[in-house]
Amino acid sequence: MSSQNGNERYVVRPWWRGRSLPWAALVFVSVVVTGIALERTAFFVYVPGPEFIERVRMGRLFMLIGSATSLAAAIWSQVRGNPLWVTICVASPAVLVGLATMIMTPPSLTPQIAGLIALPAALAGLIGGVIAHTKD
Repeated sequence: MSSQNGNERYVVRPWWRGRSLPWAALVFVSVVVTGIALERTAFFVYVPGPEFIERVRMGRLFMLIGSATSLAAAIWSQVRGNPLWVTICVASPAVLVGLATMIMTPPSLTPQIAGLIALPAALAGLIGGVIAHTKD
């Protein structure tokens, strides 16, 4: 008696479509790095010193990295065949927070206000993307 069924069919998908964990890790890294960038650029008291300048420089560098990972995750989301709302939610940190960080002058809290909307939206897109592919 054989343990294999002769009527079994195997579906082979490209590696980027069937894997949710690497995509979810990329979205999570995007959210964490964007959160670090928001923390580095948040100032309630403006002190024009070398520490302030270095902190803002590092915050903007983290925001650039967070925006790049967010856009990469959004492109990967579209390639994976996720719903459009998942892709839009995953791209929201790059679009809202990244754009606000690059446009506004350093002592502005506009990126932090945009982060109140974008980071929860990205987490909702992460959950939606993982749940959408577990139903397949």
